[in-house]
Formats: sequence, structure tokens, C-alpha cells
Amino acid sequence: MMIKSDTKDSRTFTAGLVNIILPIYGVEEFLPRCIESLLAQTYQSIRIILVDDASPDRCPQLCDDYAKAYQQIVSIHRQNGGQSAARNSGLEYVWGLESEHRGEYIAFVDPDDWVEPNYVESLVRLIRSSKADVVQTGHYISYSSTREESKDPRNTKAMLTYDEALESVCRNGIWDVTVWNKLYKLNVFKTLRFPEGKLYEDTAIAHLIVAQGNRFAVDMTPTYHYMQRYTSTANGTTWKDSKLDLLEAGDALADWVEARYPQLSIAATEKRVFVRLSTLAQMVSTNYRNDALAASMRKFVLRNACAVLTDQQASLRDKLGVISIACGYPCFRLVWKQLYKIKRRGSTG
Repeated sequence: MMIKSDTKDSRTFTAGLVNIILPIYGVEEFLPRCIESLLAQTYQSIRIILVDDASPDRCPQLCDDYAKAYQQIVSIHRQNGGQSAARNSGLEYVWGLESEHRGEYIAFVDPDDWVEPNYVESLVRLIRSSKADVVQTGHYISYSSTREESKDPRNTKAMLTYDEALESVCRNGIWDVTVWNKLYKLNVFKTLRFPEGKLYEDTAIAHLIVAQGNRFAVDMTPTYHYMQRYTSTANGTTWKDSKLDLLEAGDALADWVEARYPQLSIAATEKRVFVRLSTLAQMVSTNYRNDALAASMRKFVLRNACAVLTDQQASLRDKLGVISIACGYPCFRLVWKQLYKIKRRGSTG
């Protein structure tokens, strides 16, 4: 069930309207910062769609208050269904409008993150100049109020074909699986929706997004701040079996690629290795013990170790993971725990 809290559906926006969808749950502490950063955009033709996923805190009231105060903000309330369901509700809202009011583009922002004032403008300029179907900006990984690092300090700029973007998704390359650092032409999400009831929906849909386009552009100059929260579902320090959704999503992506593009089979295998190393790392981080599961994933990684280690395009992260797991699971645990401590140093949690 979805309830709109505004009556602004008939507004006419200027050309180039960007719909920005925020799935909101349990982020009262961070939501104002996120919304204020969007209101401060140098690019004015935006519609901010706040989707309250039955948040138990003050987020529902905050959404309504902002919608009343600012014409470009829409507040939507729905029954709790998770982040994918909330994003889908935002998409259904846009496609439920008359065609002249839908706008030209879609973007997603997570409500505990925030953006630079030129976030939207830089993406719109890039998608217009490149004539791409989807474009990607760079981002900072924010560990605390005083510690951030750029995902790509080189600020790489690149044009990618369909095949190159798909391979990059498999190899966790410059074109990544995250949806919140991108701008999409509206038609990319005409029928495409996020899988509901699952975590790691970005991985689950990444290849399907690529399948909607032909040209992809990247400017990794960072305009987005991704907050590394260790109380979030995906990054939290408590084990939940839903963390295994990453295995399902990664294998489904690899299956899809191998069935259609056998020339990318090595890249697809590296995606399978990546999601297993990541899941093993989650087990270490949460102190979760499941010897049979760990042994099964380790066996898979070792069976494909040669392919990863001899591939010049494989990531250094994956190669280090393969080497450490080859030395035994205790070695992998030790290495990861040390890396974990370094990464979380000074984190606000």
C-alpha cells in the first residue's frame, strides 16, 4: 500500500527534470543532512521523492514537513517492505504521472549519504555530452566526520561500450554495481524493478541495468559521499542469514553473463569468487561460525584460484583474498580482522 502525502502531481517542470528517489527507514539522524544537500543543488530542475518505508522514528514526519516546505519534494508513505520495495514505489510514482510530468532522468540517493552541490549538474552535463544511457560519478567513502577517502583518487574519465560495462560489473571495475552514484535515462527503468525482500539488490540488478543501454560514461571526480555505517543491514557487525543474499545475487549475475556472453566466462567466475570472499569476510567481521559453509566457499575459491591469479584484469583485492584463503581459513580470518580494524579506525559506527 502506498500513500502520497502531497497533491503536486500536476506541476510542470522545466526540461531535463531529474527524479531523485530516496528509500527511507530508520535514518532520522542523517536524513536532514541528505535532503539539505539535495536542496542545495546548482541544477534546479529536480524532483526529490522521499519514500518512507514505515520508518519507526521521526522520518515520516520529517518527510511530510519537507514536502510542505519545498515544492520540489514529494513525500510517499508505504508499508514496510525493505529498500528495494521503497525504491520501486518511487519508480511507480514517477511512471504513474502523465508523460509530460515524468521528467527525463532517474537518480537514487541513500538517505544516510549526502552529495556535493554539483552532484546533479555534473551528471546531467556528462549524460548530455556523452549521449550515454547511464553515467556514473565518483564518490567518497566516509568513515567518520574527519576521515574520507576517494574511491578513485585518479578521477578516471572513460566511455564504455555495453560489453565493457558488463565486464566491469563482473570484475568490480571502474563501472560498479552501485545504483546511487549514477544518473539514468528514464526509460532504463520503464519496466526494470529491484528484487524485493533481498539484500544486495544493487548486485542483483547491475547486469540488467547494463542490458538497457549501449553507451556508458564515467567521471570519477567525487560528488557523492557514501557513509560507511556499521549498523546498516549489509555492513552491520551482527550476522544475519540475509547476508547470504550476496551469493545468490552474484551467482545469478554470473549465470546470466555466461549464458549470453561465453567470452566473459572468466570475468563471471571472478564475480563468483568475489561474492564468496566477501561473504567469508562478513563471517569474520561478525564472528559468525559455520565451518561447513566456510569450507564450501573456500573450496570454490581454491578451485578457481589459478584463473584469478593469472588474470591481469583481476582485482588486487581478489588476488590477496585468494592467496590468504589458500593459506587456510585461520590465515584469512587473521588478515581480514587486521584490515577490518584499519578500515574502521576512527569510524563513527
